[in-house]
Amino acid sequence: MKAVFFDAGGTLVHIDYQRVAGAVRRVLGRDVPAKDFVAAEYAGRAAVEAGMAKGDLPTDTSRWSVHFRAMLGSLGLSDAEFERVGPEVMAEHKRKHLWSHVVPGTTEGLASLRQAGYLVAVISNADGTVEQLLASLGLREPLAFVIDSGVVRVEKPDPRIFEIALGEARKAGEAGLVAADCYYVGDIYPIDVVGSRNVGMKPVLLDPLGRYGARDCRTIRDVPGFCRELVSARRAA
Repeated sequence: MKAVFFDAGGTLVHIDYQRVAGAVRRVLGRDVPAKDFVAAEYAGRAAVEAGMAKGDLPTDTSRWSVHFRAMLGSLGLSDAEFERVGPEVMAEHKRKHLWSHVVPGTTEGLASLRQAGYLVAVISNADGTVEQLLASLGLREPLAFVIDSGVVRVEKPDPRIFEIALGEARKAGEAGLVAADCYYVGDIYPIDVVGSRNVGMKPVLLDPLGRYGARDCRTIRDVPGFCRELVSARRAA
């Protein structure tokens, strides 16, 4: 394997659950423990998967409310309460990007992959600002490049966005790179696993609580641990 591509939101950068919990408190007067959001994210991802299976969620923008409604619903909020708190959560995101939490060791993990000889890059469904976001969080420097769907106008799971990334990787020095040489790490099965697998990459699904035992792909608990594993394997080879 020569390259490791990562999703951004939900993989390298995560929702700041404290801020979402704060929005719930301000609007509804309810205390939702931020620590419970990691488990609640599974409900959000499952709702997105179900919607995509029905063909109801064709774009990343259309998946936002479905994800948050299911996530907050699993924490006990009714649909009516979500209708009240949803605009406040969106307003909080507009004030400052909600996907702003980085798991400790992530930056160092990406840098270690690069130092071990892997090409490291991002392929993200975003709004044209993900490269700036990653830079602000200290994650941009280890990356060879960032492919943002808002810039290239193609969203995962469309195979074209992965092909664009392969083309950029070849320009960046991996002239003979093919999809089979690449890992793709993401958090939503029909977007990240299906999309990357359809072009021949090896998909890796983020599973922080170990709940995806039946999935037909490799799962990992976190990005830093996966980076350590790849680096150790390369050193031992």
